[in-house]
Amino acid sequence: MLWFGSPLFADSYHARMAQATDDPWTQSTYPRGSAAFDRVIFFSDAVFAIALTLVAVEIGVPEIEDVGSPGELWTALLAKWPTLLAYAFTFFWIAFYWRANHRFTNALSGMNGRYIAAVLAYLAFVALLPFPAATLGEYSSNPVALAFFAVFAATISALEVVLFVVADRAGLFVRPVTQAQRRNAILASLAPVAAFLVSVPLAFVSVWLAVASWLVLAAALGWLVNRRIAPATW
Repeated sequence: MLWFGSPLFADSYHARMAQATDDPWTQSTYPRGSAAFDRVIFFSDAVFAIALTLVAVEIGVPEIEDVGSPGELWTALLAKWPTLLAYAFTFFWIAFYWRANHRFTNALSGMNGRYIAAVLAYLAFVALLPFPAATLGEYSSNPVALAFFAVFAATISALEVVLFVVADRAGLFVRPVTQAQRRNAILASLAPVAAFLVSVPLAFVSVWLAVASWLVLAAALGWLVNRRIAPATW
């Protein structure tokens, strides 16, 4: 059976990539360093930056009736703490996704049309993440809001697996991926998926228990994958 990460497959891919650059109108592969490759990276970074900005904008300025009342303004500011907490949590996850995407992109030798299509699907969910984040901030005690955010974040993590599989099967990595590295990368991306999905039923028991499960399970599963199941480095 042909291994998509084998040197033979990678060599044939790079040969097709070199041929594809002859005619820009029919080009379907974009090597690292080309304008097309860089534009995808710049576009991805812009989407992440806009998503982070929108999360901050959703906090909003507190509204009070007596603008000169320190006590009323202080009360209004304290009422914003669930939104601020949701912002901090969402900022952490968007930054986490950006860092993972940055590291992943650094391992690519090029891109093709199928990979770019997968990137666009991935970025569509990243760009929309401020919506479930704002919903969670506004209705922090409502289990549906937390479950909605958890399912949404799990989808983004699952799409990271899709990106890896597409790149792996097309031989887009700088060097061939070993079986251990493939298993490590896929399991590492699936760990947040499992943590988020487990928290969905827990949200209807206790919102705080569900949030705690995100952090504990994500950290525990990440440690288990990296240290015990698939310790190979990327």
